[in-house]
This record gives sequence, C-alpha cells and structure tokens, in this order.
Amino acid sequence: MTEALLKVSNLHKDFAVTSGLFQRFSKRKVSAVNDVSFSIERGKTMGLVGESGSGKSTIGRCLIRLINPTSGTIDFNGIDILTLKGEDLFRFRREAQIVFQDPQASLNPRMTIGELVSEPLVIHKTGTKAERIAAVKELLETVGLNPEHINRYPHEFSGGQRQRIGIARALALRPKLIICDEPVSALDVSIQAQVLNLLDSLQTEFGLTYLFIAHDLGVVQHISDTVAVMYLGTLVETADVDPLYATPCHPYTQSLLSAIPVPDPEMQRSRSRILLQGEVPSPIDPPSGCRFRTRCPIVKDVCSAERPELREILPGHFCACHFAKPNPLS
Repeated sequence: MTEALLKVSNLHKDFAVTSGLFQRFSKRKVSAVNDVSFSIERGKTMGLVGESGSGKSTIGRCLIRLINPTSGTIDFNGIDILTLKGEDLFRFRREAQIVFQDPQASLNPRMTIGELVSEPLVIHKTGTKAERIAAVKELLETVGLNPEHINRYPHEFSGGQRQRIGIARALALRPKLIICDEPVSALDVSIQAQVLNLLDSLQTEFGLTYLFIAHDLGVVQHISDTVAVMYLGTLVETADVDPLYATPCHPYTQSLLSAIPVPDPEMQRSRSRILLQGEVPSPIDPPSGCRFRTRCPIVKDVCSAERPELREILPGHFCACHFAKPNPLS
C-alpha cells in the first residue's frame, strides 16, 4: 500500500452567522464541515463529490490554510500543518497549491500570462529574472500553450486555455499536492476532457497528488482512484472508485449514481431512478442524528436519535448509514 501524503482527522469548520447594521453580532453558526476524516495516498487522486453547499470547497481551502478549520488535524507529509506559523507555513505553501473553478475570476486581468505564472516564483524568490522567464515558457509548453504568448493577457485566451494557465501557475513551485476545486465545471464538455487528460498526464510526469472536488460524478469516475461522497458537511461514503460506482451502499450515493445516463439504450430503459424527496436542510439548523434522514427513502426511528458513524460495509468500503447495504447498479 502506498504511503499517505495527506491525513485529515476529525475536521470541523464553523462559520459565524452575523447580523445587525454593521454585521457585528454573532449568535448562530453554520457547521460547514462536521467531523470529516480521510487520507490520500501519495501520487493518487481522491474525488470529493456532493451537492452545492455540502462543504467540499471549504475542505479544500482548509487543506492549504486559505482558511483555518475550527478543530481537527491535517497531517501533510508527517507534519500537522495547523501548527505551522511564519516561515514554516510559508515553506509549506510551496508544497500545496490550488486550481480554482473559474479561471477568469482567478487570473488578474491586469497581469500578463508571464507575470501570473511567474508570481509564485517571485514570491518565493526562486531563480533570477531570466531563469523565471525560461521556467514560465517551459510551464506553458508543458500545459499545451504557446510559450511565445507570454506577454498576452487573460482575456485573449479561451476558457480552456485560461484554466491551463491556472494549472501552469499551480505547477510553478513543483508542489506535491494540488487541490482541484471544480476545475472543469465552467468548461464545455469537449474542453473538459482535454483538461482532465492534461491533469492525468501531469500527475504521471510530476508524481502529483490530487484532491479533485466536483459535483459531476462522470468526471470524478474518469480521474479518481478513490471517492468520498459528502452530504451537508459530513462524509457519507468512501471507497475505491470502481467498487463505489459498482455497488454503492448509502442511499444518497445510490440516488446520485442512478441519475447518471448510460450510453446503452436497453440498459438505460431497464434502470430505475431513485428520486429524493424534499430539499437539502439548512446547515444552520441541521437535522438531529443522520443529516440525510429528512430525504432518505429507508429512514427509521433510530436515524433521528443516533448519528451513524462511517463503518466498513465491504473490504475498504465505508458508509455512514444504520441500514447500509450494497446495491449493485445495472
């Protein structure tokens, strides 16, 4: 078994709900991430999926200290990064980078491509100016862009090209971990495949480890080695990608996978959709016990009284449900 590069244990993140004329009063909180634990093996990809507002992006930002979690531990390469300060935290930022969802919003329109990609090198005082220019040209070529376009601005590129620029910037410091925060959700389907193939080849070339955040289960299946499913701030199921897609155990995962169309018309007609009732509860006032119980088709009395823990249903396949059982999908 490959050594884990990243281990997350009992991660919590609460946000205060402010009110008043100057937003100074805080009486309630939103529990965006609630007791989440997982690990990612070195050189592998973990897909993190769930509905909008489930806490996926919050986890990604906690992992690289863009925001600080309320409690828990984040062990990166043997070091709890939540204890790092000053120079130690600065050095850690070389090792972990992020690719954002919207490349147009994450690239400064006043800076050239050369300035954007070289910015991490400048901040970390890496190389001379000539060496940085050479490094930027090499990075642009690596992600499939023309290195001669180094003096162009972001608006002169397409959405897929801008995302490649964001990937080049994330690679500049040769990190070990890259958080991919829905990097293809804003792109056309044909461009999505190109960017996914690029990420796959870069992982092989540079030995990268990915946390791939997405809501598209088809995309996650293509790129991930393991998958974790989130619902309202909690993990409800984790497994290797093939077992999870073949035999989902949690009712929420089963519902998500039943909605994915298959290319075989006969098989598609034989499949039955699992439709969930109601809306996702507010994270300000989540349900007691199991957070999924208000929409669950197999809910029982115990679900409101006791919160289910992640338990091993099949070898290496964990599920947080009192009545979980494998449900092979045809």
